[in-house]
Amino acid sequence: MNSNPHPCHATLLLVQMTLCAVAVVSQLYIPIPIMARLAEDYGLPPELLELSLIAFSLCYATGFLVFGPLSDRFGRRLVLALGLVALSIVSIAMSVVSSPEPFIAMRALQGFVAASFPPVAIAYLSERGHARQRAWGVAWLSTGFLIAGLLGQLYGGVVAGAWGFGKAMIPLIAIYLITAAMILAAPKGGQGEGALMPLLAIYRPVFRLLADPLLRRVYVPALLLLMTFVAFYVGLDSRLHESQGSALDPLAARAIALPGLFAPLAVAAVIQRWGAQRVASSGLAVAALGLFLVAMSGDQGLLWLLAASVIFVAGVGISVPGLIAFTSTRAPASARGLAVALYTFVLFLGASLGPWIARLGGAWGNTTLFLVLAACLAAVAAYSATGKGHAAR
Repeated sequence: MNSNPHPCHATLLLVQMTLCAVAVVSQLYIPIPIMARLAEDYGLPPELLELSLIAFSLCYATGFLVFGPLSDRFGRRLVLALGLVALSIVSIAMSVVSSPEPFIAMRALQGFVAASFPPVAIAYLSERGHARQRAWGVAWLSTGFLIAGLLGQLYGGVVAGAWGFGKAMIPLIAIYLITAAMILAAPKGGQGEGALMPLLAIYRPVFRLLADPLLRRVYVPALLLLMTFVAFYVGLDSRLHESQGSALDPLAARAIALPGLFAPLAVAAVIQRWGAQRVASSGLAVAALGLFLVAMSGDQGLLWLLAASVIFVAGVGISVPGLIAFTSTRAPASARGLAVALYTFVLFLGASLGPWIARLGGAWGNTTLFLVLAACLAAVAAYSATGKGHAAR
C-alpha cells in the first residue's frame, strides 16, 4: 500500500531530495570547467585527466545496476540513506588525496556510490503518496537531474575553481547527510520496503523486463535521449568556437536553454490526463523538431540557433519524466528498482556515447550531424508512440 505522508513533511522531503538530486548528479559535471586546475593540483597528465572522467562515468552507470535491484530487496530508504552516507565519506576522502592514482581511484568509487541515489530515489518517490504527489515527485526529481548539467558546471567553475576540488565537496556533503537523515526520519511505506528475496533472485526479472515490448519503448528512446543531448552541446560548442564574431560563452548558451529544463514541472500538471506514454512520445517529437530547427539555423544566425536549442531542451525535459513514470508504473513492484535502474543505466550509457558520436559526425559538419540526430529522435518518437499499453495514471 502506498504511504500518504503529511503534506508539509512530504513537501520538505521532496525539496530536499530535489536539491540532493542536483548535488549528486553535479558530480559528473563539476570537473569539466576546472580540468586545468585538476591537472595541476593532482599532477594528472592529459591521458590520466581523461581517465578520471571515464572512471567516474563508467562506475556511475554500473552502480545503477547494483543499487536499484538492492533497493528491491532491502528497501528504498535504507539503500538511499546508506548510499548518501557512503558518498559523503568518499567525498571527504577526496580532500586528502593529492596524487594521480588515488584521485582516479576515489573518483571511480565516488561515481559508484553516487549511483545509489538516482534510480532508488525515482522508485522511492514513485511509490509515495497519491497519484498527483507521485507525478510531482518524479517531475521535480527529473528537473533536478537535468539542471545539474548546467549548475554542476557553474559550481565547478565558480566554487571548485576558487576553493579546489576537495574543499568544494564540503557543501555537497552537508546536503547528502541532511537528505539521508530526512529520509530515515520519513514514515515507512511504499512498495519495496523490506521485500526480502535471495540476492541473485533480484536480477532474475531482467530478461522479462527487456522482453516487455512496452518497456523496450522506454529503454530504446532513453539510450538516444541523452546521447543526442550531449552530442548537441558538443556540436554547439564547436559551432560557437567556429563563429569568430560570436562573443557568446558556452555556459551562457546553456543558461539560455535553462527554462527548457523546467519542462518536467509542466508535465506533472498533465501527465495524469494524457498518460506517461503519450507524454514521452510527444517530448521526443518536440526534441526532434528542435534539433531539426537547429540544423536549419545555419543561415539564420545565432538567435535562431539559441531559440531552437530551447525547443530541443524542452523536448528532452518533457520526455524524461514521461519515460520515468511509464517505467515505474509498467514494472511490477517487486522489480521496480531494477526496471528504473535499467532505465538510468541506458540513459547515462547514451550520455557517455554522446561525445564519441559528436566526434564521429565531425567530418560531416554540424548541420548534417544535427539532421541525423533529429532523424534518430523522430524515429524513436514514432516507436514510442506505437505501443498498445495503457498510459500511466
